[in-house]
Amino acid sequence: MTAKHRDPEYVANARIIRAQVAAKRRAGVDVTCWRCGHPIDPEQRFDVGHIDPDAGPSLSNLAPEHRYKTARCIGNRAHGGQLGAARRKARATRRA
Repeated sequence: MTAKHRDPEYVANARIIRAQVAAKRRAGVDVTCWRCGHPIDPEQRFDVGHIDPDAGPSLSNLAPEHRYKTARCIGNRAHGGQLGAARRKARATRRA
């Protein structure tokens, strides 16, 4: 878990997003993934993602997203892995 995911503001706002998603699901309302714009299946786990990864943990920058790759969406975990790999590669290039 990165430092931005331990930030107290992120933790509090992520709880708010999760509560909003739970309320929508109880009401039978579709929850939309901010990445792909398609509904997240009610049985599918989701993540609270950063719309702009370089912006802060404000409530307006957080939204539900597919946790794993689907036919229509890269998913948070796959995208995060790509970002991490790119950062590692950039650090290795700078050291060489």
